[in-house]
Amino acid sequence: MVITSLAPSHKNKENQHKAIQSWRMHDTKIVSVNHISEINELKNEYDVEFIEPDRTGWGIFGRHYVPASELLKVIRKEGSGLIINSDIIIKDLPKFGNNPVIFNRHDFIDTMDKSILFRSGFDAFYLRSEHCNLPETNLCLGQCHWDYWLPIMLMQNGFSIERPVDAYIFHKKHELQYSMLNWEKTSTIFSQETGIKGSNQSISQKAFSHITSRLINI
Repeated sequence: MVITSLAPSHKNKENQHKAIQSWRMHDTKIVSVNHISEINELKNEYDVEFIEPDRTGWGIFGRHYVPASELLKVIRKEGSGLIINSDIIIKDLPKFGNNPVIFNRHDFIDTMDKSILFRSGFDAFYLRSEHCNLPETNLCLGQCHWDYWLPIMLMQNGFSIERPVDAYIFHKKHELQYSMLNWEKTSTIFSQETGIKGSNQSISQKAFSHITSRLINI
């Protein structure tokens, strides 16, 4: 099962369509978690299963971004799944075991044959239900730092996280869709929720170093 939160106003909507096409190649159930106001718009364009979250990031961001913990609820119910950003193309997937698995994407402009590893963030997580008993978060897909929060929380709960070294997921580059103001907001939220302190820049650096030093490359 693939779980995401489709963006109704994605600046590069065709990237979402191509991503979903690649997910279907793996004969998997596709679930998108969205506020009801977005579902009414998205269901006419995307043939996926939609689920309403219990809450969104409206009060923080002024839009119905979905907290990462809302996607964890889907995995707890279904048993296992791959949380993924909505415009990420899956070329292949490894065989999953009992550990959580984290993926770095490979960025490209024209063709995936000429892609570059994106090292400073993560775009997909394979999790089983037993990995998902984590705290609620206000960090949302479509904004920053949720991809640091999730592995930090998993590690704080004693899980070892595997990271494939081969290229499995790809992303066509586009303009940033978040503002520096929101980046600062999410940095503050991340610090409050994880206990990692410092300036906004140092918080991200500390988190990234903490995560990557503990990953098991496979």
